[in-house]
Amino acid sequence: MKTIVIDGYKFEGPYVMDKDEIPAVAGVMLISTEAGEGFKIMCVEEAADMKAHVAGSDRKGIWKDNAYHGQVDIYVMATDCDDSKRASIADSIADRRRASLNCQRPKIIEDDW
Repeated sequence: MKTIVIDGYKFEGPYVMDKDEIPAVAGVMLISTEAGEGFKIMCVEEAADMKAHVAGSDRKGIWKDNAYHGQVDIYVMATDCDDSKRASIADSIADRRRASLNCQRPKIIEDDW
């Protein structure tokens, strides 16, 4: 395992989806894949239980389809902050990279009128 820093946040990984045991704790995840001599973040996710979130995600097929040779790598940052703070961290990381996140869920814009 190695540590990477994205926007000041430390992530550990990679955990290979469907092969490695992802921690069953709250946190933020970088769903990524190999890209040349580095890695490419495909989307940013957050969950109260990262292991259960990945195991039950309806996005797994999309991640695999867009991953290099179908191998999805996951970098995790465990955190004990509340749900809204975790979502805020994930959104801030994604917002800075939205143009290149080919698997990111579209941002929902709610009309207030």
